[in-house]
Amino acid sequence: MVISGFSPGNASSVTGFPPGTVTGTTHFADAVALSAQNDTTTAYDILAGRACNTVIAGDLGGLTLTPGVYCSATSIGLTGTVTLDAQNNPDAVFVFQAGSTLTTASASSVMVINAGQNCNVFWQIGSSATLGTGTSFIGNILALASITLNTGSSVNGHLLARTGAVTLDDGRVTACTLAGAGQSPSVSKAFDPVQIRVGGTSTLTITLTNPAPTAATLSSDLIDTLPADVSVAALPNVQTTCGGAGVPLALPGGTTVTLPAGRIIPATGFCTVSVDVTSLLPGIYVNTIPAGGLVTTNGNNPEPAQATLEVLAGVTVRSIPTLSALALLLMAGTFLLTAWWGMRSR
Repeated sequence: MVISGFSPGNASSVTGFPPGTVTGTTHFADAVALSAQNDTTTAYDILAGRACNTVIAGDLGGLTLTPGVYCSATSIGLTGTVTLDAQNNPDAVFVFQAGSTLTTASASSVMVINAGQNCNVFWQIGSSATLGTGTSFIGNILALASITLNTGSSVNGHLLARTGAVTLDDGRVTACTLAGAGQSPSVSKAFDPVQIRVGGTSTLTITLTNPAPTAATLSSDLIDTLPADVSVAALPNVQTTCGGAGVPLALPGGTTVTLPAGRIIPATGFCTVSVDVTSLLPGIYVNTIPAGGLVTTNGNNPEPAQATLEVLAGVTVRSIPTLSALALLLMAGTFLLTAWWGMRSR
């Protein structure tokens, strides 16, 4: 995580570091911090002044959105996954304007596809932003008041609070970076559904995006290691839309998903690999592909990809055949009794 500045106030206003860790340079109540605070105010006002293209009604979960400005006079909510489709334009910009709050449910996620860049996603929040437990979030949050990341949540972007605190509870912030034409491929991922019962299944989809005008071929295997206590389902249903040769591998009960070297991500496009997974223990599980985990002829992914799966207590019941079976037995018994009585009547 990088703390770029804190103003006004000095270092005594920041607590929890250690045990928290900071990678980068910190500035407290100095000229750099004051400049950052002023720039944040300017950026916030510019975002708030953008003309709205689409009014948001309800929750963003399950939607696929194209570039534009999305607004809500009150709050913005996210339950599940929202997909931002850049339509093969690395300069595509997404702006979200909330009159009051931004709130995500546990294990929610934001996914950017088709050459989009995480740093081109902006969330202008009229009061405070709260990311639920295990949320995997993308973009720059500029909040008038506070920003809170609950346990296990992560952000690839920047957190900028104008008048309140930025609070992290075992959260992780990775600063996004903008790249020009011909940048390296990127990786994103999502679980669907994001919540299952113990013994249930969820489909993990890994999306590989290549913004370059030439196809990107995997130079080595892409291996995604599942979190502890999460495994490949008995029926893996492993699939890929990536071109090239080599069979994707995910063994029942295994802990890895492999897309072999030789597979191809199309030019200015994307492809996916998916597999069904399960868990026998309740918990919140964060699945991560690290930066550099995707190695291609066009370079490696500069940023990590994360997705969160929440497993709830209670066994998944797929079917309850008892009543149906009993009904069949009663029907069969009635038929036999009727047949027997008919034979005696003769």
